[in-house]
Amino acid sequence: MKQTRTIIGVAVMAVLLVLYIAFAGYEAVLLIATGEPVALVFGFALFVAPAIGIWSLFRELKFGRDAGALLNRFVVEFGPIAIPVLDKGSDVPEPADPTWDDLLIHGLTLDSVGKRREARAAVRRAIVLAKVNSNP
Repeated sequence: MKQTRTIIGVAVMAVLLVLYIAFAGYEAVLLIATGEPVALVFGFALFVAPAIGIWSLFRELKFGRDAGALLNRFVVEFGPIAIPVLDKGSDVPEPADPTWDDLLIHGLTLDSVGKRREARAAVRRAIVLAKVNSNP
C-alpha cells in the first residue's frame, strides 16, 4: 500500500512539473518574441529553471528505481530486511569495510532515525557498489 502511494505521489509531482515546464516555456517564448532586452533576459532565464527541474526529476526517478531494485535484490538474496530500532537522532555507526548490502541497511537505518541526507548518500553508495560488484 505504501509503495502504491509513493508511486502515485511521484506521478502527480511529475505531471505538475511537466505542466510547469509547459507554461514556463510558453511564457519564455512570449518574452523572447517581444525582442526587448530585459524581456529577452527573462525569457532565456525561464528556459533555465525548467531544465534544472527536468534534470532533478530524472535524477530522483533514477534514484528511486535503482534503490527499489537494490531493495528487491537484497530481499531475494538475504530475505526480509531487519532495520535496527533506534531513537530519532541517534548516532548510527558506519560499517567498517562496507559491502553494498551493509550500506543499504545503513542507509535505511539512517533514514529511520531522521538523517535523510546521510541516508540517501549511503544508499547511493550502495547502488554504485552493487553495480560494480555485479559486473565482472
